[in-house]
Amino acid sequence: MPANTSINIAVLTGQTQHHVIALPAHCHHKQSKLIHQQVLPAFEQLQARAKLAGFNLDVVSSFRSFEQQLSIWNNKFNGLRPILDHNSQPLDTAILSEEQKVFAILRWSMLPGASRHHWGTEIDVCDYSALPKGYQLQLIPQEYDAGGYLAALSTWLDNNIADSGFYRPYRQDLGGVSREPWHLSYLPIAAAKQQAYTLALLTDTISNANIQGKAAILANIEQIYTQFISNVSTPN
Repeated sequence: MPANTSINIAVLTGQTQHHVIALPAHCHHKQSKLIHQQVLPAFEQLQARAKLAGFNLDVVSSFRSFEQQLSIWNNKFNGLRPILDHNSQPLDTAILSEEQKVFAILRWSMLPGASRHHWGTEIDVCDYSALPKGYQLQLIPQEYDAGGYLAALSTWLDNNIADSGFYRPYRQDLGGVSREPWHLSYLPIAAAKQQAYTLALLTDTISNANIQGKAAILANIEQIYTQFISNVSTPN
């Protein structure tokens, strides 16, 4: 296999960090976040424009490795982290089958190896200064919708991100991943990554992973690919 092919697969599945660099550290995080090196200038431009409009465009999450995503998945599957329903309320996982649990987790958390966050092109944003003192950000749509603490930021993002090359892949609920108004994607790079991410690659990645619910995932892999991975909003 040519070297560049293996590098691409490693990037697509979060098993390398050679494509990402550190964002300037923020006081809300002890460690800096990582972002695709070609995305950094565009994001810093967007941050500067937000600042002029009176917003702090803070990074909640950006690049996540395969291992980080695997930990999130396994913790949810094992009941160490809550699994939320369509209304952002915790589900009683004791009454769910393995298959039901898999599809419930996928509403809010992607399979390791299949997260767009592996690419370094995806950034979850908020404005911490808009939150009341002591409030813990939950990253749920209600915070960004009308009446929410981050509604003004969300409206500004609606009108301004495209000029810097970004769009929101989960701006609508298409029956796959839940609506994520905080999730920005850098289109010039992410579009090619999405096109390169195949069902065969997903199947191979999960087959080789130490993941909880593997049998249920593989039994439903085609539906998962269609419903949750290739099913994203198109740019405006």
